[in-house]
Amino acid sequence: MSQNDQLRIQYMGNTPSSNVPIMSLIIISTIINILLYKILPSSLSPFLKSHIISTIHAFISVVGVVNFFFKYEINFKQINRILGGGISGTGDEIMVYSVCYSTGYLIYDLFLMFIHKSVRNNSAIIHHIVILISILLGLYSKVGHSCHFYYLAEELSTIPLNLKTIYRNQPRLHHIFSLLFVASFFLSRLFYGSIIFFYAFRAAPQFLKMAWNFHDITSFLIAFIQAVLCILTRLLNIYWALLILKKIFSKNLSEKKKKSS
Repeated sequence: MSQNDQLRIQYMGNTPSSNVPIMSLIIISTIINILLYKILPSSLSPFLKSHIISTIHAFISVVGVVNFFFKYEINFKQINRILGGGISGTGDEIMVYSVCYSTGYLIYDLFLMFIHKSVRNNSAIIHHIVILISILLGLYSKVGHSCHFYYLAEELSTIPLNLKTIYRNQPRLHHIFSLLFVASFFLSRLFYGSIIFFYAFRAAPQFLKMAWNFHDITSFLIAFIQAVLCILTRLLNIYWALLILKKIFSKNLSEKKKKSS
């Protein structure tokens, strides 16, 4: 390994490896998600089917990140392990498989939203496109790849969100999953997600400085793009949080009016 490669690894890391068939993994994941959709009973609506597949994806994503936290040593302060692709031998090399699986899911879900109006959701389409661009940039450039893996744990809130929709005709279950959704949304997408966001942006100045000093303009520009996309996803989560709070307050207000009348 040349001295230049060693210097670049200090901020970029050395995973995902060039030996990993990234595009093949994404295609396989997309096909698997499509097959799962097709296997589900035809009596179920596309809307319900999409929520079931989404729940499976969310569960696998969260388990993958939680397993990583328990199995390997985490270091959010190390630039190449939070803003780079990670370091081989630390466990970071397995991140690519979870990220490729999620990429395939997002592609499948986008196709589904364009085909079926009942599944279509404008904010979800924007979210998927932004995430896809960010993830693909990370997979092929290494910039932000580790972050993308850690952010998969935010899918925790997707599980009760889908379940409350699936069981919308069962009031008791719907209510339980609604409460779990609100709690998990603020825990995973705002609290946990903000921790990852903090450490990523804490490392950003040093990453950009090292890339600039190394004359790595490509990585410098990709890091800037990733930062903008990351901020957009944070703003989208805040927007969703405001919608949730608005719905909670409006529901409480209407219940108080009913009691008073």
